[in-house]
Amino acid sequence: MASWKAVLYLLAAGQGLLLSFALIIRGARSQRANLFLGLILYTISLELLNAWGMQVHYHRSPDVVPFWVFQSYLVMPPAIWFFAHYSTVPDFTFQRRYVWAFAPALLDILIQLSWTLYRRQTGHQLPSLLENPVWFFCTEILPILGTATAVGWLGSQLATLYPIRSERFLPWGEFVKRYGLFGFLTALTVLWAAGVLFSRPIFSELELLLTLFLFAYAYLGYANSSYFDLRVAAKPKPVEKTTFPQFDDARQWHRLETVFQQESLHTQSRLTLEDVAERLRLPARYVSYLINKQHGANFNQFVNSLRVEAVIRKLADPAEQHKTLLALALEAGFNSKSTFNQVFRAHTGQSPSHYLSQVSKTANPA
Repeated sequence: MASWKAVLYLLAAGQGLLLSFALIIRGARSQRANLFLGLILYTISLELLNAWGMQVHYHRSPDVVPFWVFQSYLVMPPAIWFFAHYSTVPDFTFQRRYVWAFAPALLDILIQLSWTLYRRQTGHQLPSLLENPVWFFCTEILPILGTATAVGWLGSQLATLYPIRSERFLPWGEFVKRYGLFGFLTALTVLWAAGVLFSRPIFSELELLLTLFLFAYAYLGYANSSYFDLRVAAKPKPVEKTTFPQFDDARQWHRLETVFQQESLHTQSRLTLEDVAERLRLPARYVSYLINKQHGANFNQFVNSLRVEAVIRKLADPAEQHKTLLALALEAGFNSKSTFNQVFRAHTGQSPSHYLSQVSKTANPA
């Protein structure tokens, strides 16, 4: 049993490290949320690799690579904190001074490395750093408290942005992406605190949690390349109506909805804001304001949402099942497959093909 656990730990840790390096590189180039997510995965992957080392007695060998000294729990609080900001706060910018938040973790790693190298060079049997109560408090207790604070803030931000039982609540795919990591970090923090603060024998459960998470997270990332796209859309700026006091918003919105429903304007692939404004005999700026106010989106987002809804309706219609996804997309007004896939995923949280497979399973249960 121990050998199987060691193999699982090693595979999960290796997969987690590869994924963490890929995310760190990606985050350094563009999506900053991935940089901090990569640091989180790097830390927990090394923790699982350490568990593998304990299983196979790797640490007892005199000439092994001391990989464990490159891990610091002090990375977790700032990494989660900045990840939460990048994934929930629109237009958040990382200032240079924020780098100092990782200085304690770097100092921890340097001290561990120096301590280990000194023991190897001199042969002195120095005590473990964790036997020092101050060191234990700074490198074990403080990270738990900081992680709990950061995870709690992430949860409050998610609840504010995507409240449950609200029309703004996420589609299932987005729910898993946003709340899945939060759920894992919450469980990790609880088990971590139980083991360190209350001396509970939960390390087997903790290692199992890390293993399952790394396997699942890597699979989701490989299966869906946009799974790690964690950017949050900026809130549309409110548009003042002072220029159009002569129009009744409720009446004009009803006219706009009626025209789209009766004439299926969204099926025109080259439909523009000016086209709709001309059809309604309204100023284009007012139509833009009206859509922004009533739908909370710009003109293109509004039209694309109607197109996606049209495709979804046809996917559930038996009379349309002989048509391909691309044919339905073109009929709905999309002008390319790539645009359709991108907009559909943003609207539903899953790819068109995956959504179609779910519809087929529902219509034809085994």
